Amino acid sequence: MRARFCRIALVLGLGTGLFLGASFVSADEPARPFSFERDVGAVLTKYGCNAAECHGGVIGRGGFKLSLGGLYPEQDYYWITRGGDYQVLTDEPGGEQVPRIDLKDPEKSLLLLKPTAEVDHEGGERFEKGSPAYELLLRWIRRSAPYAEEQAEDFRIEEIEVHPGEVVLARGEEIPVRVTAVLADGEREDINNEVHFEIANEMVATVDLDGNVAGIEIGETDLLIRAAGKSASVRVGVVTPLAENFPDVPRVNFIDEHIFAKLRRFQIRPSELSGDAEFLRRVCLDLTGTLPPPSRVREFLSDDDPNKRQQLIEILLDSPEYIDYWTFRFADLFRVKDPLYWNWLRDSIAKNLPYNDIAALRIAAVGTDGPARFHGTKVVPMADLLAEDMRLFLGRRLDCAQCHDHPWDTWSQDQFWGMAAFYAGLTSTEWIDNQVVYDDPNGQEVDWGVDSIETLRYRQPIHPRTKELVEETFFVVGRQEAKVASGSPRQQLAGLVTGHPYFAEAIVNRIWSYFFHRGFVEPVDHFSSVNPPSHPRLLAALAGEFRDNGHDLKHLIRTIVTSRTYQLSATPNESNASDEFNFSHGRPRPLVAEVLFDAISQVVGVPVQFENKRAGTVAPPGRRAIQLKMPAKWSSQFLDIYDRPFRRALPERGDEPTLQQAMHILVGDTYSENLSTAGSRLDPSLSGGSSNRDILDEFYLAALTRYPSEDEANRIVASLAEPAPLAGNSVFTQTDQRREALEDLVWAILCSREFAYNH
Repeated sequence: MRARFCRIALVLGLGTGLFLGASFVSADEPARPFSFERDVGAVLTKYGCNAAECHGGVIGRGGFKLSLGGLYPEQDYYWITRGGDYQVLTDEPGGEQVPRIDLKDPEKSLLLLKPTAEVDHEGGERFEKGSPAYELLLRWIRRSAPYAEEQAEDFRIEEIEVHPGEVVLARGEEIPVRVTAVLADGEREDINNEVHFEIANEMVATVDLDGNVAGIEIGETDLLIRAAGKSASVRVGVVTPLAENFPDVPRVNFIDEHIFAKLRRFQIRPSELSGDAEFLRRVCLDLTGTLPPPSRVREFLSDDDPNKRQQLIEILLDSPEYIDYWTFRFADLFRVKDPLYWNWLRDSIAKNLPYNDIAALRIAAVGTDGPARFHGTKVVPMADLLAEDMRLFLGRRLDCAQCHDHPWDTWSQDQFWGMAAFYAGLTSTEWIDNQVVYDDPNGQEVDWGVDSIETLRYRQPIHPRTKELVEETFFVVGRQEAKVASGSPRQQLAGLVTGHPYFAEAIVNRIWSYFFHRGFVEPVDHFSSVNPPSHPRLLAALAGEFRDNGHDLKHLIRTIVTSRTYQLSATPNESNASDEFNFSHGRPRPLVAEVLFDAISQVVGVPVQFENKRAGTVAPPGRRAIQLKMPAKWSSQFLDIYDRPFRRALPERGDEPTLQQAMHILVGDTYSENLSTAGSRLDPSLSGGSSNRDILDEFYLAALTRYPSEDEANRIVASLAEPAPLAGNSVFTQTDQRREALEDLVWAILCSREFAYNH
């Protein structure tokens, strides 16, 4: 094992024998070789010079450009030693090329004068003249600014580790955070003096230059850590003093181990286990998008079998309604707008095809039907295809990197176009019907001229800045990996995507959000160095479990819904009422438009007849909103008002109530006219002589999956027993009045938050 190297805390831990002098180096601990990437990069990172709001921004600042967080040291070296203004649309530097260093008179280098504020500097003073950082840069320039010495590659930082992995402290308490680098040769070094610390919410906690975190106010935030070319984060919680009587909550599986352990550390007591009625409604809607019928509710509530919840979960997972609902969910994600595409997806869900196979088939689709129909009759630009697939399958938003390096994340423009090149050969015959999707080495594209004459042009992956042809390359993290030599480009891409660790994380996070109203990362497709997960260890564990079980979606869903975490009550307690992202209690979630529409129809007992006004056709009787293969073809004012997506882009459903929705509740036919339609659920109850209490129970069970409380029942039945006075010439009978009162009751139930939300 090679000798360890001197630690000089006051010199940022960056010094070497060459630059700091022999007096700093002991005889048995030789200095490590100098590296611009490691040493100069550390100074620029530590003091925020290459941060997004400074020179690490898209075009830099003040005519000086650096890569974000020192991600691309070769570029940084160029801009420091050569100078010039960075330009987005060309690789050529703009303006006068003035280096930031002066080899003839090193003390006059802008790299020293600016951060010490000896000349005007918009960023103010970053470090003092004569400070360790200043001396390091000065010695480097005096030595003619080399890029690296021999063997410096052995000391390159491969990854960083943060200890503790989670910071929990009280108000006024201070805890040191230590950062360790794992080097290229496998050794580890403490690099606290080389990294930049930043707290996301300084109202909760603060951090100083050395990584000491201080608690300010009760709450949670993230500590972001950047080393040169690397980043990490840890969750910071400022909590109340440890409670002596914190409950020992039962665990069902590893989800509960992670969730309840964090709740204990953060002094948040989880809610009680949900009641049977609450669980029944929640799990039926979450697994099938369908309310249980009153008869099934009665049966479940009266069943005293301790295993009935597990048995119910298995029944639902094996039901046709499960297939319908998850086909609907993935049809949104996969933007299904074609019957053949929908049939392929439904068949995949019905067979529980491994998700990595589903994704690979969709990415590399060729031919005339199934997933190839995703592309329609005209292939969209390769950049758009890449951006969508990376959001969908890897949970990352690369859009900004199309035109320039990402402004706040580690994606570069070179990476974007290297991955976009995988789609360059994607070609469609562009026939109106039965078009063929295939990969052409030349990337053919049909171009129709003004005279409707078909000509052929070729798609080539040209880098917009360098104007050079780009070869297909896939990223590691912060670097690129050469493409595999054989196979079609999109087949290669499908394998690289589905085999990447991000793949399992992305779908696990998205599926989790369907059951908890938020993911570990939120928005669910916005994983980022500045948007870390709330429960990184649990996310990693779930992703690992998902991979180990063959990317089995049904297994993942079963694992989630059998956990006690999922089955916690939505009724909060004093300690968790304000908790929004620790999953300490069930969170009410608004039903999506299609599920709400189907639920109203189911409760009222009147099936909806969907109409395609353009084609003059109607859907088969009993067709539900979640079963529509091509939503845009079927008219529905209700679904439009409640924000159904038309699958032209990845869905981003709004869940805030709107004025249009409020008006529709008052006068829309969905909530009003259907109540009076012949054959509704009310008809047999009225004609069969059911009492008001029986009818009340029936609609509560149908809509809310519970019986009314005695207080609710007494008040409602009493109000129904008081008929409104009839006008002298009224043609309405007491029977009419009773029906109208009961219709008003049903309307009130359907308009309630309890009905419109899953709890």
